[in-house]
Amino acid sequence: MSATRKNIMLGTAGHVDHGKSALVKLLTGCETDTLAEEKQRGLTIDLGFAPCRLADDRIVGVVDVPGHVDFIRNMVAGAHGVDVVIFVVAADDGIMPQTREHLHILTLMGLRHGLVALTKIDLVEAERRTLVTQDLRRLLAGTFLANAPIAPISNITGEGYEGFFDALNQVVAGCEDRSSAGVFRVWVEDVFTIHGPGTVVTGIPSSGLVRIGDPLTLLPAGRAGHVRRMQVYGDDATEARAGECVALNLPEFGHEEVRRGMVLCASDAIAPVTMAEAELRILDSVKGKVEDFIQAHLHVGTASVLARVAMLEETAMAAGQRQMVQLRLAEPLPLVPGDRFVVRANLPAQDQTGLATIGGGRILGVSNVRLRRKKPWTLSALAARRDALDDPARWCELMLRESGLPLSVSDLQKSCLLRPEEMTALLEKLRANGRVVSLPSGGLAHSAVVEETAGKMVEAVASFHTANPQRAGLGREELFSIAGGAAEVCELAAASLVSAKKLERQGTVFTLVGWSARITDRDQQLSDRISAAFQSAGWAAPTATELSTTLSEPPARVEKMIKLLAEQAILVRLDERLCIHRSALESAKQAVLRLFGQKRSFSTMEFRDAVGVSRKHAVPLLDYLDKLRFTVRSGHDRTPGVEARKLLK
Repeated sequence: MSATRKNIMLGTAGHVDHGKSALVKLLTGCETDTLAEEKQRGLTIDLGFAPCRLADDRIVGVVDVPGHVDFIRNMVAGAHGVDVVIFVVAADDGIMPQTREHLHILTLMGLRHGLVALTKIDLVEAERRTLVTQDLRRLLAGTFLANAPIAPISNITGEGYEGFFDALNQVVAGCEDRSSAGVFRVWVEDVFTIHGPGTVVTGIPSSGLVRIGDPLTLLPAGRAGHVRRMQVYGDDATEARAGECVALNLPEFGHEEVRRGMVLCASDAIAPVTMAEAELRILDSVKGKVEDFIQAHLHVGTASVLARVAMLEETAMAAGQRQMVQLRLAEPLPLVPGDRFVVRANLPAQDQTGLATIGGGRILGVSNVRLRRKKPWTLSALAARRDALDDPARWCELMLRESGLPLSVSDLQKSCLLRPEEMTALLEKLRANGRVVSLPSGGLAHSAVVEETAGKMVEAVASFHTANPQRAGLGREELFSIAGGAAEVCELAAASLVSAKKLERQGTVFTLVGWSARITDRDQQLSDRISAAFQSAGWAAPTATELSTTLSEPPARVEKMIKLLAEQAILVRLDERLCIHRSALESAKQAVLRLFGQKRSFSTMEFRDAVGVSRKHAVPLLDYLDKLRFTVRSGHDRTPGVEARKLLK
């Protein structure tokens, strides 16, 4: 087939025996009822596929779905991949039960384009055609088909075919090609085996593209395979995209282990879950209440499983209402945010007996964790996801914000289900507009998270000053702990505050700009005496207990002043017991450099002898220099650290 492809999928919908399959055959020349039972009963049971040549010679696919109520499951399986619907209504019957139910399902599946084929016009008078057309306009009012063309046609005589075909081409022309962005994913429609090549899987990809040789994973089985050959619309191809009829030859799989409702995907970010969050909309036509935890049939992609609907806001729903829910599945499915679903259940108040379509919506999250009702943070997070679903940039930002912690590019790519080149392009855009910042480790954070952290820091320092006017300021570790989040984000936030002159770094603490500790003259005098004592003691500094005795001051007052001096970086705390004056630390660094000038390493004893102090003082001092990366401990010796190497050059 030499014509170019348009990755848009057409689909039929409508009540049983209204002429859907006959119309597809008239349109494509293909017989889509291929099962023996379908031929025997004259009834479409399963999905049928055919290529359709448009007026401009481009090729689109057509999926023919069953109209009988007993095969709604198969109808939903086909509808998940449809972009443009041919909504079929017979002129003799008019609007029937599955006419309404199929319209509901198409609406819930998010369709936006379509036309109506008014079939069997050869069986009725002109007056009947007009009457049914008027009924249809009333039914379709307020739906995505409200302004759709209604094209009368006879599948038997061909009357009206040109008008129908023209209308179809106009509708398809107004529908953009389906995006092939994101990782490749296809819900399995059918599977069969060919002698020699082996297993062939068919379906309509939901996202991405696939090429010959690409590795794919079958979920929920977790089996790995690769694409040996492929066809698109029945012709050999080297690439297949979202929205096309695809047949993939995967020789690693036995055809008995693949079935409809499974997923083939190209990312390890997708995993089967038994719990998923969603926004559920109840149809306007539903009668009675839909109770919390109702058991329902969940239709998503080509899968159908039993599920409990756990409501997260109220304990019941009525016609036309929406709310956040958690779907708790009887068996795992590889769902992703954005998947559309339909819920069918047996409601006693409904006119019909058995299962009926009661609502549907979109998957928002796959936490796989049981959620509790009426938690504001849960509901707001789900609402934010709903609003970002169709905007890759917003979704990317949201994933970063939700994480709270920095994410690697690889982890963010998995959260967004994008291909590497798509992630790179998106990050360039987000970095350029200042929405995403890169951290020294290579991780990514959202600028809003940095700003929120900065806000918490300013509040924390202000509160600390109010509660502790005699203290120099709030230490780094304590400040970062109060602000929460990753240390890298806190560092970035603190640096931005210092740069913006909202905070100052004084010694080892952070303060508001212009802040100074408010201490009494008596405390200041004691502070000066303690500072002088430490300075004169050099490396063999006294303990707080020793100073208390020497200065004839209560231990608590001495400890308080030592803490203040340490916060001001006048004293340096080596460990819980020992401090030294900052001048002594600088002298110790010079002594270390002199030792390294003599040889490449030195022992603790050599350092002790060089500075003339006991081991009790030498060991904590060396340990502190290790923390500063001035020295590096190697067994019993010390070698130059990063900071020392800079000075030794």
